[in-house]
Amino acid sequence: AVVSTQSTGLMVPDSWDKFTDLLRTTFRLSVEDKFVVVTCSVGALVATIDIIRDGDDLKLRSCTPDTFQDGSWITLNVGGHIVQTTWQTLTKEKDTMLARMFDNESNWKNKTDSNGAYLIDRSPKHFLPILDYLRNGEIVLDKDINPQGVLLEAKFFGFTELTKKIEELILEGERKVMEPLTRDDVIRAIMTTPSNYILRFRGLDFSNADLSYLDLKHVNFSHSKLVGTNFEKSDIYGAIFDKADMTGATFDEAHLAGISMEGAILDNASMRRCNFEDAKLRPSSLLGAQMKNVNLENSNMAGVNLRVANLRGSCLKNSSLKGACLAGADLEGCDLNGAELYCTNLRGANLTNVNFEDITTALHMTHMT
Repeated sequence: AVVSTQSTGLMVPDSWDKFTDLLRTTFRLSVEDKFVVVTCSVGALVATIDIIRDGDDLKLRSCTPDTFQDGSWITLNVGGHIVQTTWQTLTKEKDTMLARMFDNESNWKNKTDSNGAYLIDRSPKHFLPILDYLRNGEIVLDKDINPQGVLLEAKFFGFTELTKKIEELILEGERKVMEPLTRDDVIRAIMTTPSNYILRFRGLDFSNADLSYLDLKHVNFSHSKLVGTNFEKSDIYGAIFDKADMTGATFDEAHLAGISMEGAILDNASMRRCNFEDAKLRPSSLLGAQMKNVNLENSNMAGVNLRVANLRGSCLKNSSLKGACLAGADLEGCDLNGAELYCTNLRGANLTNVNFEDITTALHMTHMT
């Protein structure tokens, strides 16, 4: 092949070494000049004679290692994705494998594709953020990029500091995912959900959130973490809390008619002056709920299903349990002072040390056997 280089026609020999020797002789380059840069008109570095074509206009210069790094553009083929960058960028962090791969052009003999781009057999999606990091010193990941993939690339190429930064990003993302949702999150969901759709918060974390005075009718909170959550005076009509953890939650004066809290944990919760009754809905169900030391004083629990619930040490003073089912429930140490127990089902319940003082219904009018 005949090439035109600085107005000089050259016959390209059959090897790269012979070609560089020819260049040194033709242009009187010193043998001490270890780096001969051959740059075509589009700015790509040529490191093999296989990509040189008839009529190619090549520019040559003798340079030191520093000017070689500063002035040379190369084309990369990363997993089939073509990208251009500089030697200076690729060798910016000297201790990395990527820098060592490009510290001398001879390292890349015969490692180019048919267009002269240097081949890197890695995922372009995860490699390109590293290239951007070398360009600007910051790691920025688009939403569709998994940071774990970029972390693997950083480790593969030996980027110690970048590895630490990505690990911090991953931890920060995990912390955000783990952070409990807030009142603002719930209000935003309510405002953006059509009224004919049922809002579902199944399995989410609302620990210590203030959800007081909200309209939460028919919302699904099953399996959610609601430890210490405040539902005071909220309308929770027909909501679902099955198997949710509501330890220490506050429901004072909330509307709880038709709710389902089957298998839920309510230990140490405050449910004073709550209303569980509505003739239009099926009875509220707390079947098998864990309700130790719950304060249910002055609550209307008529017709509520508390079968096999654990209410040890709970306060039900002046509450209405008319027609409620507490069959098999553990009521040991409960305070039922002033409670209404008309037609209440207490069959098989543990009534050890229960305070029945001043109950409004004679015990013989309950179902105990």
